[in-house]
Amino acid sequence: MPSTLVLLLVGCAPKAETKTATPTASVLSVQPSADGLVEQTVDINGDGKPDVFNYSRERGGSAGLLVRKETDLNYDGRVDVRTWFDETGQIEKEEMDGDFDGRVDWVDHYQSGRRVMSEVDTDWNGTFDLFKYYEGNKVRRKESDTNGDGKVDFWEYFDEAGKVIRTGKDVDGDGVMDVRQE
Repeated sequence: MPSTLVLLLVGCAPKAETKTATPTASVLSVQPSADGLVEQTVDINGDGKPDVFNYSRERGGSAGLLVRKETDLNYDGRVDVRTWFDETGQIEKEEMDGDFDGRVDWVDHYQSGRRVMSEVDTDWNGTFDLFKYYEGNKVRRKESDTNGDGKVDFWEYFDEAGKVIRTGKDVDGDGVMDVRQE
């Protein structure tokens, strides 16, 4: 998930009431989860309710391996971000509910810890309609479903500086680029 988006969402989140002037994170519980992992709940705003859920797999004699983290960004009791990690501890996938309605609006996919693709629901209707493809840390291609039919119908290609260098459009609705502009 882009760090800018997280900062915007956290900055826009309603302020939670806290019991202390300077809340500190505290572990509330550590217990087995239903899927065979160890669940650790953490209160980060000092209200006594869990805001972060860490799920780890035990590794013989050493610290557990974090496989999933779930976070309630706006302290409403619902998870807003879910992050999955691979066997080496690198991020694999992250889902986010950006408008706090209980539905995932943004999914980032990673390979070897680097973001390679994002799926975004830009109109908050429950369907992903924007797909961003990354090389390094830069968007190199965007594909959009602009008419809501479930098929990509607009493409944008970007140079190293992030400038659009080519676009394409599907005009007959078959999901294949018909018009290309350099």
